[in-house]
Amino acid sequence: MKIDDVEELCNAGSLQLEPVPAEKIVLYGAGNKAREILGILRKNGCSVDACIDKRPLQVFEGLPVYQPTDPLLRQFARDGYTAIIGVFNFSVDPLEIHTLLDEIGFRRIISPAELRQTFALGETYWLAESSQMTPTSSVAGWLWGRLSDAESRQTLAEAIALRRRLDPRFLRHLSAFDQYAPATVPTPRKSLRFVDGGAYDGDTLAGLRTANREFAAVLAFEPDAGNFKHLTTNVRRERYASELLLLPCGLGQRTEQVRFHSQGLSSSSISPDGDSLVQVVCFDECFPTFRPSYVKLDIEGAELGALKGMVSTIELARPALAICVYHRPSDLWEIPMLADKLLPDSNFYLRIHAWNAFEMVFYAVPREMKL
Repeated sequence: MKIDDVEELCNAGSLQLEPVPAEKIVLYGAGNKAREILGILRKNGCSVDACIDKRPLQVFEGLPVYQPTDPLLRQFARDGYTAIIGVFNFSVDPLEIHTLLDEIGFRRIISPAELRQTFALGETYWLAESSQMTPTSSVAGWLWGRLSDAESRQTLAEAIALRRRLDPRFLRHLSAFDQYAPATVPTPRKSLRFVDGGAYDGDTLAGLRTANREFAAVLAFEPDAGNFKHLTTNVRRERYASELLLLPCGLGQRTEQVRFHSQGLSSSSISPDGDSLVQVVCFDECFPTFRPSYVKLDIEGAELGALKGMVSTIELARPALAICVYHRPSDLWEIPMLADKLLPDSNFYLRIHAWNAFEMVFYAVPREMKL
């Protein structure tokens, strides 16, 4: 795609979609997202007759479950049923599901992104109304011009096309096994002074070590108590750096306590109706003398605030940044715009590391850093 195509997509009106039917519906999936979607459909007066799942389940939320090979599904398709997809996560290729349902014979297949245009799906990462998921054409043009390689520009173009056209054939070029250490992005490799925002159980540290990164100092932040326990166990065993500090708190624009939804998962996040209180710290206030060379933030939608809380640190130390930009729709362009102010004379990259636009990471690397 060319920049003219991207700007045209940003200016395009919303797609004219068929209404979601009130009956003759089957739901693909039998997990948490399917349960949420089923509840929303029922709340809005839609009648779902069955579920489809590859696992040998009998019943899901009171509905019969059929495996994709069951001949009854072809009868459903011949009878004009609509298939609604209830799977939306990083590990499942959405195009494979669409292709499977199409081969069964379903004419109308509704993805979570399309369903979101009719019904609210709660806090579901980058999903929103189509017009809210993309920047203005001028901002898209600026970001296109600011990105440093063809792969980044292709990723941006396909991300915008996916959000506008709601088509799973976009955003297919995954860089699946090198998150935070892409071979073609000149992030630092030796003597890393690393800030790990959203350290989870230490998976990023382990991944960087596997990618032959060497640590001089590590500051790791993880506010979920269950995750933090695993983090301390794993880091104690590995001893990543001589200067090492693990903190059971989050990063934000201000030092304060906030409500938090603890799940013991990588998706634990700040939430107004959270089940616990956690401490969030402003990096500039609490670590004014630490000079990182590499900052990673994967903190479930709090990335922009955390960056605002480390403005002085970034301007003084000029670290490389690896910031997730898929938790909120506007992160895709608002985080690069802030990084442009904090790290002038730097190269920008965009990579996608998982399905469904999950694990999309924006990399900002000062030009003095070389591969």
